Amino acid sequence: MNMKKLRIDNINKRSPYKVLQRDDRPDSYYFKSEYDIEFKITLTFDSTIVTSGAYMLDIVNATHKASPNDIKFRQTLTAIIEEFFEQNNDVMLYITETGDEKQELRNRLFVRWFNTYENNDCFFIRVADGKMEGQNNFMALLARRDNSRLAEVIEEFDETVALLFD
Repeated sequence: MNMKKLRIDNINKRSPYKVLQRDDRPDSYYFKSEYDIEFKITLTFDSTIVTSGAYMLDIVNATHKASPNDIKFRQTLTAIIEEFFEQNNDVMLYITETGDEKQELRNRLFVRWFNTYENNDCFFIRVADGKMEGQNNFMALLARRDNSRLAEVIEEFDETVALLFD
């Protein structure tokens, strides 16, 4: 499934950090914070959790430096997510990275950001947490409320989560 290309100029109108995109990776977005931390945001199609398909949101701290609670990061990420949903009335999944045992913190932060987002009533979010092979995992399903697949996607997400978590 092909994602409609996000408009970088539209993202940058709403984002405090300058967002860039490489020509050879239309699903990847990059920016550097005022704390000199480089972030890479990717949106790739995946049918593992939602069998009918969804776009996986991946947030990578490419410099691996500690990141303070940066409101400009949140605003930049929100600008990318808003543009995604303006261009693609599809489904997004966010699964916290598990490599450093900070997945619960990342999940709480993502959910808090969503709950403070001024247009959150336009979106549906379902959060799931549980253990997979003894490791805590957190994931979120995000979609516009007017998505025609919403009921089907919620059912697929819930079924997959029930199978995956111990």
